[in-house]
Amino acid sequence: MKRIKKLAAAMLTAIMMMTMTVTAFAAETTHTLTVTTRGGQDLNGQTINLYKLFDVTESGEGQNKNYAYTVNTETGYKDALISVLDGKVTKDSKDEDFANAVHAIGSKDSTDVQNFANKFTEYALTKGLAATATSGKISGENTTSYPFKNLAAGYYLVYVTGGKSIQSSLVTVDATTSKVELKTEAPSITKEANKKTVEIGQVVKYTVTGSIPDTTGYSEYVYKIHDTLSDGLDFVKNATGDALDNANEVNVTVNFTETGIIAGGQAPTIAALSGTENRIMALDLSAWVKANQTNKGKEFTVTYYAKVNANAVVTEKNNATLEYGNNSTDTTTTKPSEAKTPTYPLDINKIKKDSNPEEKLAGAKFELYKSEADAKAGENAIKVTGSNGKYVVDPKSTNTVFESVASLDDKEYNLHLNGLAAGDYWLKETEAPAGFNKLTAPIQITITKSTDGDENNWTISKNGTDEPDKIIDIENSTGSLLPSTGGTGVIVFAGVAILLVFGVVVSFIRDKRKAC
Repeated sequence: MKRIKKLAAAMLTAIMMMTMTVTAFAAETTHTLTVTTRGGQDLNGQTINLYKLFDVTESGEGQNKNYAYTVNTETGYKDALISVLDGKVTKDSKDEDFANAVHAIGSKDSTDVQNFANKFTEYALTKGLAATATSGKISGENTTSYPFKNLAAGYYLVYVTGGKSIQSSLVTVDATTSKVELKTEAPSITKEANKKTVEIGQVVKYTVTGSIPDTTGYSEYVYKIHDTLSDGLDFVKNATGDALDNANEVNVTVNFTETGIIAGGQAPTIAALSGTENRIMALDLSAWVKANQTNKGKEFTVTYYAKVNANAVVTEKNNATLEYGNNSTDTTTTKPSEAKTPTYPLDINKIKKDSNPEEKLAGAKFELYKSEADAKAGENAIKVTGSNGKYVVDPKSTNTVFESVASLDDKEYNLHLNGLAAGDYWLKETEAPAGFNKLTAPIQITITKSTDGDENNWTISKNGTDEPDKIIDIENSTGSLLPSTGGTGVIVFAGVAILLVFGVVVSFIRDKRKAC
């Protein structure tokens, strides 16, 4: 019985040792490779593929470590290396010959090594070479790295699908290597406006900049620019603000930024509009970028126009996004590229001077000018429309006067004018409230755009003094009654004087009779 127990214990010990050995072996022969982005790019929506060119075995440690490479036996890998190495190896070459041929290409990060990586990627894409491992479509905003776990030791090529250009990375994955940085960039666009701040009625030119992506190996490729205008903007035909020929289409111009480039295919000249008030644009450049693969990596611009309407506000902004991918049913959309074009209000608090509590005054009439000379001459006042204390800039209006009211929606001001760009203005009172003195000189108003990322941090000043509450207080004074003539007081005094004189005369006559 004791012998059986000892035998069982020995067997259990042996099994545990075998288990530990297997675990240790697994830990030594599988590795994790973390793929990181350059410059904090976002991997959200992208796919990373790994191609194992060689299997690797190693021996020794430190500077004495030895590596033995064998060509990946998966279908197509040997043929890919033969093709890419340009006749330096054949089907009859040994694994060592393949490894030596790759080693002889050049040093780390050299141009020749990068060209080898890119050529292998092109071959893999065009020939449909199966990837060793794939991340699938990565999800999660602001993802800057992705770990590939349980990888066998080997010499890997790292490729991000659908990049601006093919710029693959090469890395040997073993116990000492755990990270590689991507060399390629995902397609992206930027949107800019030709005006930093705007006035109602102005036309803004928008420019979206992109570059021709590398579509090598893809039977289809989606490349669409989407732009959504805010309520304060409307698409127009051109720089002069002419109405669109078709309410469902906006005119666009597509050009390469470099001169002398021979473009392939016909660039679109219109983009489709949809959504509320047709403020959503979709420009399909898929066929055009495929036709321009000889210009891949070249930068191009798309320009179009929008007009500022009466709904414009300080936080006026709109954005463009890029939808791209080699599968029309599973595309990636980039982060929005915003173009901010704020427009500002002028809020006036018209009050009686030294009133306590504060007394707001109705009936004060104003005009606004862009220069002091115009204000003094009463020429070229800004045109407005509105009533009841609420006005907006309106270039088509014939009216230039805006008038205060007794109160305005429980606001701390009683006169509102919206739709001004940042800059200097001169506010002129053209008529004071009844019984009050009119201002004798124009007031200088200065609106300054925010200098940081928060467009609400704009400022406004009156005659050089900032108004922290963004409200311009304007006081009117009234004086005491001044002396006048022809009043009833003079008549009373005259009557009294006459009575006094009459009394003196009567008294004089009486005294004279007594003397007689």
